Amino acid sequence: KEEEEPKKEEPKKAEPKKPEPSGPEKTLKVEIHSARGLRSGDALGSSQPYCIVEMAGKPQSRCNTGVAGNCAEDPSAPWWRETLEVKGCQTGDEMIFTVRDKDPIGGNLLGRISLSAEQVKAGFIGELQLLETDRVLSRKGICVGKGNNVEAFLLVKVEGMDPTVEDTAWYGALATKYASGVPLAISNSVKVEIVEARGLRNADWVGKQQPYITCEIEGKPETRSTSTLGDHPKDPKWNFTSQVAGYQLGDALLLTVWDQDIGKPDDMLGKATLTAEQLKSGFVGSVQLEGAGRSIEAFLYVKVGAKDPSLWDRAEVAATGAAQDGGIEMWAANSIKMEIISARGLSNPTERPLEKVGIKTKTKPYVIVQVADKDGNMKGGQSRFVTPEADSLEKAEWKHQMHVAGCHPGDTLVFTVRDDNVGNYSTAQDAANALLGHVTLNADLVKSGYMGELQLEEAGYNVEAFLKVRVEGRDPSPADDAWMASACAAHEAGGEPALRNSCKVTIMNAHNLRDADFWGTSEPYCMVQVKGKGERWSRWKTPNATNWKDPKWNHEMRVACKPGDALEFIVKDDDKGKMDDVLGKVTVPADKVKDGFVGELELENTGKKAGEPKAVLKVSVQGAEFDIVDRTVVAIQETKVVIEEGVKHVCCGIR
Repeated sequence: KEEEEPKKEEPKKAEPKKPEPSGPEKTLKVEIHSARGLRSGDALGSSQPYCIVEMAGKPQSRCNTGVAGNCAEDPSAPWWRETLEVKGCQTGDEMIFTVRDKDPIGGNLLGRISLSAEQVKAGFIGELQLLETDRVLSRKGICVGKGNNVEAFLLVKVEGMDPTVEDTAWYGALATKYASGVPLAISNSVKVEIVEARGLRNADWVGKQQPYITCEIEGKPETRSTSTLGDHPKDPKWNFTSQVAGYQLGDALLLTVWDQDIGKPDDMLGKATLTAEQLKSGFVGSVQLEGAGRSIEAFLYVKVGAKDPSLWDRAEVAATGAAQDGGIEMWAANSIKMEIISARGLSNPTERPLEKVGIKTKTKPYVIVQVADKDGNMKGGQSRFVTPEADSLEKAEWKHQMHVAGCHPGDTLVFTVRDDNVGNYSTAQDAANALLGHVTLNADLVKSGYMGELQLEEAGYNVEAFLKVRVEGRDPSPADDAWMASACAAHEAGGEPALRNSCKVTIMNAHNLRDADFWGTSEPYCMVQVKGKGERWSRWKTPNATNWKDPKWNHEMRVACKPGDALEFIVKDDDKGKMDDVLGKVTVPADKVKDGFVGELELENTGKKAGEPKAVLKVSVQGAEFDIVDRTVVAIQETKVVIEEGVKHVCCGIR
């Protein structure tokens, strides 16, 4: 059985609070015309369907039709053609339609659907696909809805509560079609065709797994419909078509693949979400499944009818469908292709378990790739992909290609390098393995694509480590494609790679430091870290200087940082046997880190007395390499500093 990630409860998204109905009450005329596709509400005999109309939360507004006139001939397609007057309607009200079978006691529910407040306000003419059209169904521990595999529809005409001029024109055009019997569009459902899947994991220890799919409007489990069982455990074909009811503009579609099990809850084999934009324009193609299993690359091929396509959308969907049907493999819409190439400069200060008992072992680094949203929140096991282990720490090479699922516009990619101490088959083992560094590829570079190195954060105290990757852009411009082509050509030729999430820092010298030692003299060094980060493993330092008052280091280093980071410089005295004394500190703000800076900075917290010469630190920050840097700014500043130094030395009589 392939490794399955532990299931975690996902936090539920807070639904926006609907405004309370307001304004004067009105009476609306509602015509209930007919229905089609209803199930039989009676085990014996024929159904006697009728329709109830009411405003949501206002039972006093309830009114209903009589029993359909043709129920004896065809109870599945009844017609009423009755006009009802619904009282107590206000702006913001939703309207609910319920179809029931008339029985002496109670009456079976045959379907229910609602019109949104916007539709009630504008007026509505057309068919609505009903929800809850069958008895409650359960498939081995999973509720698959209330009969949404039965596709039933209700044709209604509702006058608008407060229509605009455009609403009135639209309503009039539909009323003409309605009166002449022309079929009208189904506004609240999405046509979905599930074609096939490939690369599913095997969730069963014994026997043959039986995959099926559920389709539902995201956040509306009552809209769920279920496919038939697939014909293959890992690469099933369904060719299953469903009308998923309950759609409103702005909704997304959730597709989930399950393995049907006997005697226990069904295993989830993966899921994918089609966005509101994709439903609006229509979609034909593959989507990569999230939560398919650790490093499992599984895909689902689907076709979704457009709800409001432009001419460009129609052309694009047609071209994509033709290419896919012709055997041309297209990229998955929610997937990003990448290659983890190599790493350099890795260091592992952590003692491995066997080394504690005197057995020498070999560090085996591997890389975890995860997707994070725009707020930096990890998407957990749903989008977690892992490379094999590299043979060595000093020359770590993977050259491992992968498709990472669940990457949407605005998302970032997080790369984490760890040492395989205890295995890497689960997230718990990952947490137990030593961290060798991590880095985030920002959303702009995910969009444009990137080929080159990224400097790792938390790679170790005073450690400069780099990870080399190739990420194909989600939506690159022609300029991005040209840059990517040149970067790949340079890589093939063995040239110097691009570098991002890094800035080059040179700590030159300091002046007028205090002597912090009672015996002997200070041995000052300078440390740099990202402002606000106190981790020891995210600090870089110079060697100790022998001149305690005016030390010179001229020490170059690479500092890992991200857009918006400021750099903090701390000068200390290296003391043996006690905590190092702080001789001063200063911060270079984020804008200067980004643009570049060369010059002297006045130190704070120097411990010097009033009236004594001020302590200063001279540094060079050559623009953080997460963006294109204007090198002319740095060049002008460097020239200015050289001139000033020359003048200072002449004035002081120093050559």
